[in-house]
Amino acid sequence: MKKSLMTLALTATMGTVLAQSPAHASAPTAVRTAASAKVSVDAQAVNPYAGTSKWRLMSTASDVDGDGTIDGISIRRKSANVCSVRVTMGTRVAGTKDLYTSWGNPCVYHGDAPIDPVKGSEISILTGMGAHTAWHSIVTWRNGRLVLERSPIRPQWTVDSTVMVQEGVRRTRNANGEIRLVHTGVTRGNGNRWGGQAETYAYRNGKWVISARKQVVLSDAAASRVGGWHVRYLPRFNR
Repeated sequence: MKKSLMTLALTATMGTVLAQSPAHASAPTAVRTAASAKVSVDAQAVNPYAGTSKWRLMSTASDVDGDGTIDGISIRRKSANVCSVRVTMGTRVAGTKDLYTSWGNPCVYHGDAPIDPVKGSEISILTGMGAHTAWHSIVTWRNGRLVLERSPIRPQWTVDSTVMVQEGVRRTRNANGEIRLVHTGVTRGNGNRWGGQAETYAYRNGKWVISARKQVVLSDAAASRVGGWHVRYLPRFNR
């Protein structure tokens, strides 16, 4: 029986720590949004995965609510397993969102970018980190508040890249120009061939749903391009 993407991710994380693949090692430099993000000195902590209890300004180059003006994004560690996100609009705090962390309990700003079809940028926060699997919580602005934008199969979104596992999310459009996300997870088999599953997500009624699913077989070269985020303005992997 073929393993689900959930099983692949959990197996990869809980198993023996594997060497990182060339795809992971050569992850491209992050692309900035409209203007260069301003990061506070506090964000350059010795252990950035741990986070701090103080608010850290991560970006002043983002339009979170889609009104055409620049908003500020800050994060802080609220408790041992809670990471908080705050968005400021002008001089006021527009909203905050608490995110539960797991697998090492990181609290790390990954980036922000338009992901769904609604105007405004979504905010990606690293809230789980296993041996090599990364869990991201996506926060978006809806009806005047910050909310969690779940994947169709779990609250968080997972990506991975090792010599045995590749998992990633790619933003694309279908033939009608509608935005889709393709979540692919593959494992290395015999003869340098990789096999797994690709799920296509459509955004309907305010949430992502699975609209298609297929089995895939990939070469080494094709598999090396799967891992990580493939969304404009988001780094492929956390730096």
